[in-house]
Amino acid sequence: MGLRERLEFLEFDEQDRARLQELNERLLASRARFVDEFYEHLFKFEATARFLRDPELVERLKESQMEHLRRMLAAEWSDEYMDRCFRVGDVHARVGISPQMFLGAYSKYLQFCVERLAEELDEPSRHFASLVRAVQKAVFFDIGLTLEAYFSRMTANLRRALDLVYQANAELRQFAQLTSHDLKTPLATMVNLCDEALDEFGPQIPGEAGKLIQAARNRALRMSDTIDDLLQSAISLHEEQTPESLSPEPVLLETVELLRPMMEQKHITITLPERIPVVRADRVRLREVFFNLLSNAIKYNDKPAGRITVRADVDERHCTISIIDNGPGIPPHELTRVFVPFRRLDVHRDTPGSGLGLYFAKTLVEQQGGTIWAESQPGQGCAFHIRLLLATAQEE
Repeated sequence: MGLRERLEFLEFDEQDRARLQELNERLLASRARFVDEFYEHLFKFEATARFLRDPELVERLKESQMEHLRRMLAAEWSDEYMDRCFRVGDVHARVGISPQMFLGAYSKYLQFCVERLAEELDEPSRHFASLVRAVQKAVFFDIGLTLEAYFSRMTANLRRALDLVYQANAELRQFAQLTSHDLKTPLATMVNLCDEALDEFGPQIPGEAGKLIQAARNRALRMSDTIDDLLQSAISLHEEQTPESLSPEPVLLETVELLRPMMEQKHITITLPERIPVVRADRVRLREVFFNLLSNAIKYNDKPAGRITVRADVDERHCTISIIDNGPGIPPHELTRVFVPFRRLDVHRDTPGSGLGLYFAKTLVEQQGGTIWAESQPGQGCAFHIRLLLATAQEE
């Protein structure tokens, strides 16, 4: 819900804004006093006092609190104000401050405003203000109980979801192990048959036919190694992986060789950079990223003379590897959604595919500490950029 919708839901109008600004002027001189009292209150409870051991931190927090109170009562609300509140909430959640403590803080805000106003009023009005404070405390207490039940339910749902994910990962690893065995068995048979053909009929086999048999044997061995790598990656996906220093060049060349039959079939040429610097990455994951991006560039190219250019650009800390094609491109309204799982372009509905390739590419790049994004002009091709940390930058 955006800023405008939030204010409309609360029926906050310009008269309310004017009243708040009037209140802000009245309370201007006593804000510092309130903040001091507020932190004295926090020091009474171990749940909050343990975050306030550093005197310099407390002073900075007080300054921030006074400014926030001023902006809130001045109704200086904007998208930036909302973002700041979200960041504050995120920080408090990460350090372990519960929503009930948040409610207590805002309850103190209200008490401060009502008490300061009551000081200017007559006795019956001050009594009315004391009733308002009592109701306010009861309401915040009730909200705290309700939110506790809400977050308990959400936490329980999250635990169940994590259990299901863990179970699914275990089943996926077992499936990967069984599948890799089923895939490698016929590959081993193919290699043996190629070896037997070359050994027994070598002199009788025409030269070009012998080269084809040797190429088939080599590709079967390479595919077997790829299955081993993918199996190892699947088994270790749940573990924290530390990228290593590696050169992307051999990984890229290996991927191109795997895709060369597909490129030759579609008459697509590829231009590779002369040099790519050493980066921090995982070899198996990087190869999968290259494979997904290059195979997409080949599969969806609609030109009679398709071209793919791989470029490497370097700045002080990063290397950006770009895969650029001259295919149909991506419409502007689709560009931000290409990494969404199962999301496929309308023009590709009849082309086989799962809609997961770019999603996996994004996930694998981010697991290596990198970023990926796309640029395109419809009809003029598409560029996918992979930004990785240089190995030298990591060592600094």
